[in-house]
Amino acid sequence: MNNEIPKPVEWINRVAPTLTESFLQLRREVQKPSRLDEKTKRLCLVAAYASVGCVDCLAGAIREGLRKGLSLDEMLEAASIAILVSGAQGVVTVHKALEILEKSG
Repeated sequence: MNNEIPKPVEWINRVAPTLTESFLQLRREVQKPSRLDEKTKRLCLVAAYASVGCVDCLAGAIREGLRKGLSLDEMLEAASIAILVSGAQGVVTVHKALEILEKSG
């Protein structure tokens, strides 16, 4: 599991480091394999981030998924499920996240 502090959470760490640690602990627990394996959970995260419109979250989830051996096509298929929930917002979110990934190499 990735224990680094996500950029959007850094400001919280400055003012409430205990809250940041609680967030990171929650993230570790949620992402641990249990009834769902790690791959399935990562694909769910991709779909959820795309659905709620969190571009940076989605880009990070895709980047981490690639590091963990998921294919971009698998994650894009999961992200396409978000379109059922969020419509155009999901399309735009995925597009912007892919642009972030292209720019960061």
